Amino acid sequence: MTTAIRHRRNADVFIAAIFLAIAVLAAGCEREPSLRLHYLPGFVPGTERVLHRKSIEVAPAIGSMASGRFRVGAIYNADGSIAGDLYVKNLGPVVTEAVRRCLSDAGLRVATDGDDASLKLATQIESITVDKRFGSQQTVHGQYFLMKAEVKLRFTLSSPSNPALYSTVTIGTEEEPPAPVGGEVFLPLETDPAESLSVAMSRAAGALVLQPEFRRAIAQSK
Repeated sequence: MTTAIRHRRNADVFIAAIFLAIAVLAAGCEREPSLRLHYLPGFVPGTERVLHRKSIEVAPAIGSMASGRFRVGAIYNADGSIAGDLYVKNLGPVVTEAVRRCLSDAGLRVATDGDDASLKLATQIESITVDKRFGSQQTVHGQYFLMKAEVKLRFTLSSPSNPALYSTVTIGTEEEPPAPVGGEVFLPLETDPAESLSVAMSRAAGALVLQPEFRRAIAQSK
C-alpha cells in the first residue's frame, strides 16, 4: 500500500468518525422528548364573548423559537444537578393556534385563507422558559418541588388604514405550588412541565384580550 493511499484511507476514517460523533450527539439530544403544549380554552376569566364580532386575520407566529428544537429549561435534583433538559419543538403553529382559538372564543371571527379581514394580528414569540427544581423535603404527596413557567408574546394589531393600530407585550406565568394564603399551604395543581407551559401560554394569549386598549382598538376599527 502506498503512502498516499494510506493517508487517504486515514482521512476517510477520520471524516467518518466525525460524522458518527455528530450523529450520536444529535441522537442523544433527541432522546429528551419535546414538550407538547396545548391551549386551555376559557382558562383566563373574562376572555370569552367579550369582543365585537369583527373579522381578523391571525398571521403565523414568528420569532427565533417559532421553528426548530430549543432547550427551554431543565429539571433539577435536590443537590442542584440537572436531572434532565426540557425542550420544545416548532412552537410557531402551536402559539398561532392558541391565539386563533383565544380570539375566536373572545367573539372575533378569525378569517381563514382567502377571506377578507378588516384587522390583522401579528404574533412574535419573545421567550419561553420552564424550570422544575426538587427539594430534599418529602411529603405524603411525594418529593417537594418548585416549578415556574413563563411565556412572553409580542402582538401587533393593524388595519388597512393603520399598520400600527395597537402593539403590546404580554407575559403568562405559572408557578407551582401556589403561594400560601393566610398560612394555608396549597398542593401543586400541575406537576408536568408541559402542562405548566401550556397554562403560561394560555395566560399570555388571554392577557391580550383583557387589555382595555386592545378592546378599544377592536371596537373603534373600521
